[in-house]
Amino acid sequence: MMTNVSSPPAAPRRPAFLDGGGECGERLRNFDWAGSRMGPPESWPPCLQTVLRTVLASRFPMAIHWGSELLTFYNDAFAQVLGSKHPGHLGRPAKDWWREMWDQMAPIVEHVLTGETYYVENASYAPERGHSHRETYFTHCHSPIWNEDNQVEGVLLVLTESTREVLAERAFVALNRRQAFQLDMADCLRGMSAVTDITAAATELLGNYLHVSRVFYTEINEASRTAFVQGQWGAADLPLLPGSARLDDYSPEIIGILNEGKAFVVNDVRTDRRTQAYAEAYLALGTGAIVVVPLLQDGRVTCALNLSHRAPRAWSREDIAITQDVVQRTWEAVERARAVAALRSEHEHSKRAQTALRDADKRKDEFLAMLAHELRNPLAPIGTAAELLRHFQFDEATVKRTSEVISRQVKHMTGLIDDLLDVSRVTRGMVTLQKETLDLRDVLGYAAEQARPLMEARRHRFAVQLPEEAIHVLGDKKRLVQVIANLLNNAAKYTPEDGFVELRLSLRGDSATVTVRDNGVGMLPELLARAFELFAQDERTLDRSQGGMGLGLALVQRLAEAHHGSVAAHSDGIGKGSTFILRLPVAQPQAPSGPDAAGAAAAPATRSLRLLVVDDNVDAAETLGMLMAEAGHQVTVEHSSRIALDRAREIRPDICLLDIGLPDIDGNELARRLRLQPETAGAVLIAVTGYGQERDRNESYAAGFDYHFVKPVDMPRLQALMARIAG
Repeated sequence: MMTNVSSPPAAPRRPAFLDGGGECGERLRNFDWAGSRMGPPESWPPCLQTVLRTVLASRFPMAIHWGSELLTFYNDAFAQVLGSKHPGHLGRPAKDWWREMWDQMAPIVEHVLTGETYYVENASYAPERGHSHRETYFTHCHSPIWNEDNQVEGVLLVLTESTREVLAERAFVALNRRQAFQLDMADCLRGMSAVTDITAAATELLGNYLHVSRVFYTEINEASRTAFVQGQWGAADLPLLPGSARLDDYSPEIIGILNEGKAFVVNDVRTDRRTQAYAEAYLALGTGAIVVVPLLQDGRVTCALNLSHRAPRAWSREDIAITQDVVQRTWEAVERARAVAALRSEHEHSKRAQTALRDADKRKDEFLAMLAHELRNPLAPIGTAAELLRHFQFDEATVKRTSEVISRQVKHMTGLIDDLLDVSRVTRGMVTLQKETLDLRDVLGYAAEQARPLMEARRHRFAVQLPEEAIHVLGDKKRLVQVIANLLNNAAKYTPEDGFVELRLSLRGDSATVTVRDNGVGMLPELLARAFELFAQDERTLDRSQGGMGLGLALVQRLAEAHHGSVAAHSDGIGKGSTFILRLPVAQPQAPSGPDAAGAAAAPATRSLRLLVVDDNVDAAETLGMLMAEAGHQVTVEHSSRIALDRAREIRPDICLLDIGLPDIDGNELARRLRLQPETAGAVLIAVTGYGQERDRNESYAAGFDYHFVKPVDMPRLQALMARIAG
């Protein structure tokens, strides 16, 4: 009897469309589909089976989004693109799969489900791959998958990552653009010889290339930790940069980073730990992000190139690299320009020296000939008179007339010799001035009296204009009369008969101004340039109608300087007259003696004034403030221009006493800004400074100052000015 032995059950047959496919195929085969919404694979629609078989066999990255939930299937090549998303998203809805960029993918899928194919090259995406969202580029095609009923039931995705190619092409374009920029800069700088032109061109080219808000150079003084702005380019609506600034006011770490040869890079001044505490200072200058690239010499930073952007900006390595390149190129161009300028200057100096020697030699010869002529003129009548007296007998009247001729000519010769000795003594500093407080109106009156006979002899219309109020100077009366008389005589000599000469006195700030104007022969520019040199005269005719030896104006200049003043000449050209302007510092009249004088000196101002004193020298500012407070004024003392600007808006001062050499904003710039503020536009601005040259006074007046006092301040004069303002 045979026993029937049952056979083991046959293994389920594996669908052929899931054959192969590497890792992804293996995962699909081992997945328990019976319990899923898809059901067993053998029941899947034929169209899905066909497309999936193609996908698994392909070496191109391919994926399928299937059904209403867009369930995802993909191959091994696509798994490489997914990175950390594989294998967790296999068989899951596409919306979960592309969650970080579904706003980009959803419109594409919806478009394909309508039956249209979607194709794009080098599209930019930032998929989550691992722990980063790195920007990547893909060329991809989304195609509809049609079922047997001619309905779109899924989406077939075929893609190729093109990130490497895109970045390579971008780098190539950037390299070409950078090289073109460098060539443009080299061509632009090559023909420039002025340092200011070089820095201006470099900042503008770089600013336009990088599309930043502002580019500027700074020279850096490491000892004072101060940066001085040298040249800048930027948007017109940005706030004005200060001429200098302490780097510690913008971050104490800047100097250390720059000295290491590194760039100081801040993407957002409000969030960067190094600049957070100083963000207001940056924002006040219209700066939200900044780069400072140093130039090192002998291991220390000497200057820097600065980029700033009004909004936060993520600076790229390309931004830093091109800026470093520009710093080096600009420095080389500047050094080359300075070397060329030094050679040219040396050559020009040599030429000028040779010309000056020739001119001096020529003037010496002309002067000796002139001196001989001027001395022979009086010697001739003297000699003739002597011969007449020796050989002939004359009556008393004739002898008297002959003696008067000799006397006049000797007096004339004495005047010539005195002029020579005067110039010699003044030039060598051997003249002692007997200074006293003078009413300059009286001095002009005496000088006019001396010049009037010559004016009348030449029938000039001579106008004298004096102010009603006294203008006092500290000077030597005799010498000041001599100075003004020389100017008047010079005007009379070089103005044809029936001409016009004007003498005018006026007050300009704290300077007395004497103006001598004529409508005479005028001067050429080359003569103007040397009008106050010894022996300088215009071309003379043979009749030598003007006379003199060219000493008068030289003497005027030296005596003016001895009185701490200055003299200048102006002419519009030949036939258009000349103007000479003498400036002398004013002085307060001497106080009368006696008990009444003491009472007057102690009398307070008629009203108390609001004063703002600004000086970075703490002792100087405090002592001046105390003196003003003792005089009954309300005094505010500041040591910083920036703080002073804010305080001025609050207190609305009547008078501002400002130092010029302030470290953050110099006094002249501070004066300009005070004039622009409505609260201080009408304040009296007084410069209190160690800078006392004529150029310094002109600069302060141009900046908006009303008065200019030189340290140490003449306190009686200052207090008298306060009293005049208060009254």
